[in-house]
Amino acid sequence: MRIGHLVPAVSLLSISGCNPVISIAGAEFPVWILCLFAGILISLALRPVFVATGIDQSMTPRPLIYSCLALVIAFLCWLVIWR
Repeated sequence: MRIGHLVPAVSLLSISGCNPVISIAGAEFPVWILCLFAGILISLALRPVFVATGIDQSMTPRPLIYSCLALVIAFLCWLVIWR
C-alpha cells in the first residue's frame, strides 16, 4: 500500500469518533439522536398538510414514505446545523 493511500485512510479513521454531543439535564446525547427526533416530529407535522392537499393518497406505502421523509429531514438537520 502506498503512503498516499494510507494518510487519508488513517485520517478518516481518526475523525470517525468526533461526533458532536449535546448535554440535556446532565446526560450527554449524540446530536444525531436530536436530529432524528426532529425529523420524526417534522414529518408527523407535515402529514396533515399532505392529507389536506390530497398528496397523502398517492404516497404509498405510507410507513416507508414517512420513515424516509423523517430520515431525509434528519439528514438535512444534521447538515444545516452541525456541518
